[in-house]
Amino acid sequence: MKAFEIEPKLKPDMSRFLIHMTGKSAIKSILNSGKKRGEGFIRSQVPNGSKSASFTHKIACFTETPIFALGGFVAISQRRRAEGMQYGIGFRKCYMVENNVRPTLYLDNKVLGSLFNVADSETSEAVNSLLESIKSLAHPLGETMPKQGFTWEREWRFVDETGFYFNFDAIEVICCPKEEQLELQVILGSHLDKIQFVDSWAQYKNHTQHIEHSELKDKISENLDSHDDFEIEEFLDDYEEHVESLKAYKEYLLSLQSNADEIERQLEDLIEWKRYIDANTADYCGHFSEDLVWRSDFEQSFCPECSRDYEEGLAKFMRED
Repeated sequence: MKAFEIEPKLKPDMSRFLIHMTGKSAIKSILNSGKKRGEGFIRSQVPNGSKSASFTHKIACFTETPIFALGGFVAISQRRRAEGMQYGIGFRKCYMVENNVRPTLYLDNKVLGSLFNVADSETSEAVNSLLESIKSLAHPLGETMPKQGFTWEREWRFVDETGFYFNFDAIEVICCPKEEQLELQVILGSHLDKIQFVDSWAQYKNHTQHIEHSELKDKISENLDSHDDFEIEEFLDDYEEHVESLKAYKEYLLSLQSNADEIERQLEDLIEWKRYIDANTADYCGHFSEDLVWRSDFEQSFCPECSRDYEEGLAKFMRED
């Protein structure tokens, strides 16, 4: 299996997409900023948090964070929360690699400082070009910072003075609250068929709620199994809170079952639809018709039009002969 194609259902911390996270007005601007119809544009800029005067590279940023975990960008960062960064445009990772998007290099302070010092010194043109390429992808590991840096962002970068142009055909995913999807669908128009719309914030809340309630359930089970009077008393003191939490967890599980039932119904409809298409697709020409013609001389089915064309061609041949 190709590494860029590994999905969360196989390895939950992996994604086959790279997502550019942004806000409501920004995503509309991105989709409307291409040079031609059906093209978008993500503008490059020097990162806001860059503390080095020598870092002047303009970049467009993406993350390889799985879609269900994208809500963490809003939950962790106050700035992103203020910007309403619940929107995103996602591309297949292999497509991005082909278009020179690369993973960020998280380097500790000492190595990063040495890199910048060498890059800023007088070196040969070839060496300087190499160092600048590495420097453009470098980011502090943050091992000495109070918040320990930004490795959780799992950032990838497109380094370019202008920005990242893309055709709508390359878009695989749009992250957007459900109530905002229609406006973006109008912009994307005929390209919608290939694009998956996802409410990543809702997915994040469901996923984290599942973890939270699972941990609480385990804690309650441990307390009930314990013979430590203090632990039991502590549990009884919070009994009502535990009951409400378990009720909420039960509702969450029931909602998952409801979703599973709906997906099962959709699968049944798709299977039935496929059978219908197969049953009404001509063997000979591959055309769809509810009035297929079986030709014993070919031992294949024809659509009515192709069958008529064959009959007319055969009759013409017989007359000329």
